[in-house]
Amino acid sequence: MKFDDIKKRILKNYKLLVSTKIISGLASVITLLLIARFLGVKEFGVFAMVISSVEILNILFSFRVWDTTVKFIGDNATNKQNISSYISFSMLVSFFSSLLSLMLIFFLADWVTYHLFGDLNITTLPGFYSINFLAKLISIYAFSVLFISINDNFDGILRTYNQYNSILKINIITNLSRLVLVALSIYYYGTLIKIFICFVLAFAIGTLLRFIYLTRALNKEEIDFELSHSLNHSEQFDYLKFMSNAHFSNILNLANDKNLGVLVVGYFVGPFYAGLYRVARAITKIIRRIMDPALEIIFPEFVKLNTEKDFQNYKKVIVESVKMLLFSSSIVGLGIYVFSSEIIVLFFGTEYIQAESALFILIIAMIIHNGIYWINPSMLALGRAKYLTIITIITALIYCSSLFYLVRAMQHDGAALSLVIRNLSILVIGTCFYIKVIKEKLS
Repeated sequence: MKFDDIKKRILKNYKLLVSTKIISGLASVITLLLIARFLGVKEFGVFAMVISSVEILNILFSFRVWDTTVKFIGDNATNKQNISSYISFSMLVSFFSSLLSLMLIFFLADWVTYHLFGDLNITTLPGFYSINFLAKLISIYAFSVLFISINDNFDGILRTYNQYNSILKINIITNLSRLVLVALSIYYYGTLIKIFICFVLAFAIGTLLRFIYLTRALNKEEIDFELSHSLNHSEQFDYLKFMSNAHFSNILNLANDKNLGVLVVGYFVGPFYAGLYRVARAITKIIRRIMDPALEIIFPEFVKLNTEKDFQNYKKVIVESVKMLLFSSSIVGLGIYVFSSEIIVLFFGTEYIQAESALFILIIAMIIHNGIYWINPSMLALGRAKYLTIITIITALIYCSSLFYLVRAMQHDGAALSLVIRNLSILVIGTCFYIKVIKEKLS
């Protein structure tokens, strides 16, 4: 296949997805804006810490299956019976691992709350922020884990069949639904419990929409999908083996997750600074949204090019996409930098102005992050999950060691600077491994 054809297809899908991500990102930021203004800095920090604790536990307990599903569907592109079996198996794994995750979070809610918030001076917060109340919030938000892995898996399958228009509609409707639900909740005497329930309902709406669009896509592809379709033991073993590597890497990738930074800042220097850091992350999220569509599109393309052993176009896809992402990310980042104080004061209020310094650092971190987007999917598509694990372990150690030191010294700014250090480490180490893999493939 000619590179121009590949580029044309990628750009077409990218334009669709980037529109989705920007609209969804704006809806997400506005949702956080409403909550941040409603709660205030310290209370918003507690809110962010509750969400982060649940999402970190879910990453530990719920299997990540979407990229494994995409790989095995791509490897069996001509065998529709096998595709149906892989989809069925992936759904079962997603559901039961999510159910297990929910049960474990319920079981650990009191323990997590006590150790995370027990040493904080919560007496300065409104009276209902007791340890028991915070454990209740964790338990309520935990219901969202029933949908997260399944939603990711559905999205991966939809991307495999170029259903980017469907993903666009799903994400916009889901994020706007969450915004409307939260706005109504706050308007009608909102409480944190009601806000968390709104978040869970939005996840459920997203799952329902994805199931509807996935059913249509499979019918269009003439894939006779039934949950009763099953894989043989050898196929199940191969799937679970690949998934285990991807899941282990995902656990280690907590070092790339905003949730770890929020929790470390909140635990060591208090919810006030956790709130500031979360606001800075929310604003710079628009830069990451530029990259997300490329990450979603590129993995199926990498799988195809690796199958065809077309490593010349493989390299071209990486170079051209990185150029595009760095240019667009830098433009958006510059705009945020120039108007940073105005953005913070206008949308979040003057009490959040101390987030400005972390915002500057995070702009740099997000631009670098967009430039290294290709490393993880490339290692997986090339069948080098073990290299991805090595990269992740090394960079996780670098990030965590710098995070725990710098947060104590620089509060929320330290968390932002640690992310810059981590992303630069991935760039150097990941590029070295990519060169090594390509040499192995060509020898």
